[in-house]
Amino acid sequence: MNLGAMWKAKKSWDTVNRNHPKLAPFLEGIRAHGACEGMEIAVAVRYPDGTEYKTGIRLQQSDIEALAALKDLKD
Repeated sequence: MNLGAMWKAKKSWDTVNRNHPKLAPFLEGIRAHGACEGMEIAVAVRYPDGTEYKTGIRLQQSDIEALAALKDLKD
């Protein structure tokens, strides 16, 4: 990634943090606590027109291994 793209990404993330100040501490808490087998991840999206989508997954050991492999690619 070039320096300009990195700067743009940082500015965008700073804007998200200003708009949603609870998001970063929430994500950091999850990162600090870590993933474990049986952990549930639930997501809900609600549109202004009332449309709603929900889903949830319960992590399995293979999911945790896949997440670790992705993290290793980043490092």
